[in-house]
Amino acid sequence: MKHKLTILFLLVAFSIAAYAQKSATLLYGPNDNGRTYTSLEEALTEPQNVYRLKLTKLSARDSLPAELFLLTELRELTVKGCKLWTLNAQIDKLQHLQYLNLDKNKLVRLPESIGNLSELHFLIVSRNLLETFPESIAKLKQLVSIDAWNNPLYVLPESISILNNTLQTLDLRQIPLTKSEYEAMKELLPNINILFTDICECENRREHD
Repeated sequence: MKHKLTILFLLVAFSIAAYAQKSATLLYGPNDNGRTYTSLEEALTEPQNVYRLKLTKLSARDSLPAELFLLTELRELTVKGCKLWTLNAQIDKLQHLQYLNLDKNKLVRLPESIGNLSELHFLIVSRNLLETFPESIAKLKQLVSIDAWNNPLYVLPESISILNNTLQTLDLRQIPLTKSEYEAMKELLPNINILFTDICECENRREHD
């Protein structure tokens, strides 16, 4: 079983890497030169022509700067390792987002407005503090991959079952799920490849009611 999961993980990782490589040259509009901006200040000099933004350094703050939501043509947004506690409800102003990477922050929840990102394909929220997803995640009918490894995420909202025939992978590795928790998730998403860290019940030190 573990061997099969390893192979599956490698295939998923390869497909995501291939997507990232392809997206580096994929043109989203007539004024897109394939560039990934790494400075918000520079991106704001021509907001209508910015399709990719990657931020790894932000001044100490709890959420994204309001100016970012002027970049309404964004297709790919990465905000990694910036210690964000909150994802702004205004995230739904970025209506064309296809790829959202919020890896390695301190997010404890996602806003319900994330469900309005109707073009979103990839959601990466690994290495945060999420305990569940908002009910509105069920509205993301274009979503094919959720990467949520290493979060205290032991319960999925029942609404996520709507994505059973569209979502392809749900990465929950490095989350010590009990057998019953995994089975509850699998019941909601029987057709989805759920990647998880297989542990023995006796090794689980979390308290359960």
